[in-house]
Amino acid sequence: QEYAASTVLAAYSCMNPGVTKTAAQWGGLVRSAYPAYTGPRPAVSVWHGTADATVVPRNAAESVKQWTDALGADQSADGTEALPGGTTRTDYTGPDGSVAVRSYLVQGMGHGTPVRPGEGCGVAGAHFLDAICSSRYIARDWGLTG
Repeated sequence: QEYAASTVLAAYSCMNPGVTKTAAQWGGLVRSAYPAYTGPRPAVSVWHGTADATVVPRNAAESVKQWTDALGADQSADGTEALPGGTTRTDYTGPDGSVAVRSYLVQGMGHGTPVRPGEGCGVAGAHFLDAICSSRYIARDWGLTG
């Protein structure tokens, strides 16, 4: 089975410059990880900064390709919205009409988790970057908050 990376050296190459596969190849890796599984899969949230030099931004697009295929969603975006912190949210709808993959691209953000200290959402520091409250958006996306 050929994954994105199976050694430490390959993992670094996967992060930067990245690995390109077709949506079907990426989705096939998900399905082959547990071929007997036929149940539902949860929606996926992909977050990435446009200035990430550790895991380059093209990896976000590869993740979207993988999960839209694995979840049976169309590869074409069904909606895009501008959010605070220079963030663009893009939705991909699954066969049942609900959002299967939601991608967040944070303009100018480097490698880390986006937080928003001014809104009571985390403390900025190494790998916790002041941009948008990712935890709040993920909780809303997954129906954990009202």
